[in-house]
This record gives sequence, C-alpha cells and structure tokens, in this order.
Amino acid sequence: MSLRLVGSPRRWTAALSSLLVAVSLAACSGGADSSSASSESASGQATSSQAMSSEAGSSSAMAAGDAKANGSFHVTDVAGRDVAFEKRPERILLAEGRGLFATSLLDKDEPLRNVVAVGNDFHTAAPSYEAKFAEENAAYKDLPRVGHIAKGDVTVENLLSFNPDVVVMTLDHKKAAESNGFLDKMDKAGLKYVFTDFRQKPLENTPKSIEVYGKLFDREDKAAEYTEFYTKKVEEISQRAAKLKDKPTTFLWRAAGLKDCCATVKESNLGDLVVAAGGTNLADSLLDTESGDLTPEKILEQNPEHIIATGGSWAKNPDKPEVLPHVELGYAATPEQASKTLQGLLATPGFSELRAPKEGDLHAVYHQFYDSPLNVFALEQFAVWLHPEEFKDLDPEADFAAFHKQWLPFELSGTFFATLNGSHR
Repeated sequence: MSLRLVGSPRRWTAALSSLLVAVSLAACSGGADSSSASSESASGQATSSQAMSSEAGSSSAMAAGDAKANGSFHVTDVAGRDVAFEKRPERILLAEGRGLFATSLLDKDEPLRNVVAVGNDFHTAAPSYEAKFAEENAAYKDLPRVGHIAKGDVTVENLLSFNPDVVVMTLDHKKAAESNGFLDKMDKAGLKYVFTDFRQKPLENTPKSIEVYGKLFDREDKAAEYTEFYTKKVEEISQRAAKLKDKPTTFLWRAAGLKDCCATVKESNLGDLVVAAGGTNLADSLLDTESGDLTPEKILEQNPEHIIATGGSWAKNPDKPEVLPHVELGYAATPEQASKTLQGLLATPGFSELRAPKEGDLHAVYHQFYDSPLNVFALEQFAVWLHPEEFKDLDPEADFAAFHKQWLPFELSGTFFATLNGSHR
C-alpha cells in the first residue's frame, strides 16, 4: 500500500501525528481501548479539519485533480464514443497532420503544444499552409511524421514508439481502420484514440470536432469562442439562403486537373456547403455514393449554372502528368496564376461552350477548405457566387484576412478564390 500526501505540510503533520497516536494506542491495548484510539483520531481529524478549512480553495482543486486521476476525464468524439482518461492527455499524436489547422486557431502562440507527431498529409495536401506554419513555428521541422492510416502505411508499433496518451483520428481513418483490423490492433495495444471530422459532414461535425480538440488541448474556452463564431456565421448565411426560391445547379469539381474529369461529392463535404449557400449540388441527384466521378459528357448534358473547382498548391507528380493544369490556389498563389490555371480547365472538350464559363460563373476555391475548420469561409464565398445580390453585403476575402489576424499564427497571403473573368467576387 502506498501513501500519497495531499495538501500543505501543515496538513501532513497533523494527519501523520493523528495516525501515529492511533497506531500506538492500538498496539498497547490490543484493540480493547478502541474508543480511546477513536478519541485521539477524532482529535487529530479536528486539527486536520482546521487546516483543511483554511485551504478550501486548494483542496477543491486537488479533489478535481484526484477525480481526473481516477478516470473521470472524458472526451466524447464525433463518432459518439465516450473515451475515459486517467488525466488530461499530455502527449497527443495527430494521425491527420491537418489537425494543425485546429490547433493553430485554438492556440496561435503554441499550436504544437503537447503534439508528439503528425500525419504526413499536412505536407502533401497543404504545402503552402505548412510553409507559413513552419515559418512561425521553428519546432515543426523536427516534429516526427507518421504515414497515413487510411492508406494503410502506419503500424501500431510506429504509433507506440511515440508513447502517445491519445491518437486523434478522423472518420475517414475509422472506416479504413475498421475494415483492415487496425483498430483491433490499437485496442489490443492499449492505445487510446478519438475521432474528429471536418470532411464528411463539415457543418454538423466542425463544432463537435473543435470541442474535442479544445478539451484534449486544455483550450475549452477558445473552442467555445470559435464554435460561437462559426455557428453564428453558418446560421446567418444558411437561414438567408433558405428563404431564396432560386437554387442554381452547381457542379462541385473536386481537385480539378489532378485526375481525369470529373470528381465530385454527394450529400457531403463541400457539396453540403453548396446546398447551405442556396444552391443545388449537381451530384446529389446523379451519384450513388458519397464521392465519385461524373463524365464530361454528363456535365455537358446537365450544363450547370455554376461550376466550382477546387484547387491548391500541389506539386506535380512526374509519374502522373496532369491531364489539365490544376487551379493554383493557396498562401503562395497570385491572382494571375489562379486565373490562368482556372482558364486551363476549359481545355476539357466542350467545356468552353458551357453556360457557366460563358456567363462568368466558373469559379475556383482553395481545396483545403474541404477538410478543415476554415470551411465556413468557403460557405461564405459560395453564397456570394450563387446569390450575388442577396449576399452583396458579405466580403469573404476581407473576412478571411481579418480572421487570420485574430485567430491564426500568421497573416493572410496568397489567393483562395477566383472566377474566370478575373473577379474574386
């Protein structure tokens, strides 16, 4: 049995004195004088109580700490799982590196605090954000990287080597890890994990995911502040859009140029933002699965009123030449680059005859809005594109710049929205 001392030295002295008196009396009387021992113990407890009453605030804090040590620190993740910890995690592994989007806005001064390793997707998927982030956080260059759980190139042994208190995963990881038995291996190894989601159902799960991050990183007040900001902005736009009768058909062209035409999403991801902004997501009535491809012929047949392509700062793969140039967007992109590469999408046979580019409604948006808590700015821009008169009071670029100054470790640079005619609105 171990004895753990709680409180001030004054309390320790009183409690130990009481204990020694009780033990001595019990030894001498063989238990016959238990009442005397009880009397002495009560006297010692009275002395201890006086010390305790003078330290009520300190004792309350210690009691709360003891409760957490007994397993009452809980986190409910976006999958509805209640995950219990002995105490708040201190070593956190972000299986998706883009979790740094969340830590950046919750703690712009120390976004790497308690992070022991990150998934390598942050480098491959968001290189321009990564470059800005690294400029402000020198420790990032030495932060260990793990692979990508959804792609199956991470082992449990690899995760264990970082001795994490918790592994933060995504719902995409969950699906893959359940099917290949990886979660079973994590459970057997005693690894704790939670699930977040900014991609599958962004409007529903972004506040829940930010709450998870806030609790894990001891930034609950900041998480609540962001959730209030996010919810207010989403509700303002979606409620105004819901009153509009016109719901223009919109083709969400995912990662245009990175693969053969034309990847898109159904009832999820940025497609949900199209609907919330007052549009009709074309794929909702054409795809059978959450994500998939529509043929160029189908796009020509449907002739959508708007086309929104996602773009980024991806490096070209020499082993897989781009069929079309991807739209260059992100923290290092210029408006000229964005317009030129957006124009390049019209090399798709027949697309130059579609009404969207002819009427100035071929747009591009930064791809990483699709998997980050920053998605609310894509929603705002979609609303302006789809209903310019109704939302003429909004300025997504100015709002995004102001957000960086208030919330993120660095100020805004680059280009995140573009329209074929060169306008950003």
